[in-house]
Amino acid sequence: MSDEATHEPAAPADNELFSVTEVEQFSADDVKAGGDIGKMLSALFLYTILAMGIASWWSWSSIVSRSDTNRPFDQGAEAAAEHADGEH
Repeated sequence: MSDEATHEPAAPADNELFSVTEVEQFSADDVKAGGDIGKMLSALFLYTILAMGIASWWSWSSIVSRSDTNRPFDQGAEAAAEHADGEH
């Protein structure tokens, strides 16, 4: 039982798959798509930088404002003196 598939090599076609005009149009479309993708990636990168800057500023300001309200020693000289004397 030797049923081997015989594949003959495809003969090269005399006519081209795409015309010269179509190949030039494909190339032009590729260049345009590449430029559009580059612009889109640049815009997304700048958006990310802006969003991370805003998030960092918001986080920093939240930490600073919270730490300022929780410090008993920053309430003036009286609070520091009372704390040192043991009076609360």
